[in-house]
Amino acid sequence: MYSLRSLTFTTSKGRTSSIGTATGTKFVLQSEGNAIVGLHGRVGACVDSIGAYYAPFSPSLPPPKKLEAQGGQGGKSWDDGAFLNVKKIYVGHSENGIVSVKFEYENDASEVVVGDEHGKQTLLGYNEFELDYPSEYITSVEGCHNKFMGAETGVITMLKFKTNKRTSPPFGLESASNFVLQKEGHKITGFHGKSSNMLHQIGVHVIFITE
Repeated sequence: MYSLRSLTFTTSKGRTSSIGTATGTKFVLQSEGNAIVGLHGRVGACVDSIGAYYAPFSPSLPPPKKLEAQGGQGGKSWDDGAFLNVKKIYVGHSENGIVSVKFEYENDASEVVVGDEHGKQTLLGYNEFELDYPSEYITSVEGCHNKFMGAETGVITMLKFKTNKRTSPPFGLESASNFVLQKEGHKITGFHGKSSNMLHQIGVHVIFITE
């Protein structure tokens, strides 16, 4: 009866771990493009044979990237952070521009995370843009900013969100200075910016699209 004399395990990073003394007939368990996710075999007084279960190899994703915020220079900084996806967007605006934004996200544990209000909510409340999650995600944000009469710093006057399926209506009014927040091959999973009683800047966190 044959039994295993040694085993050597090799990882995706080139590290190896050996057990026993390499003698006798050599064999290799591997499947191109797959990772070993489980083992099986036959055991008596010793380990007589060993086999492997495989699954497609998924390398770790690159970390989220933070794209610089666009808009005026006033207000205090805020940052919701990066999540798995954006589920819902709330935008409050007045005749002068965007006064408040709030976002709902999903984290890695499939829990809904409601972000803080950034700015000052108006009596008119929020306009809402809800995504058809999880098949829909945001690919870019278009916006405008301007300095209205009597203000020391500029504010965001309009926001519009583009997804892999559609484009939201514009929230607010277009002005001369416009911008687009996007990165090719990435989706938007979080927001940051500056606000006071108005929204002065907005930026995004993006992550590589794997679908």
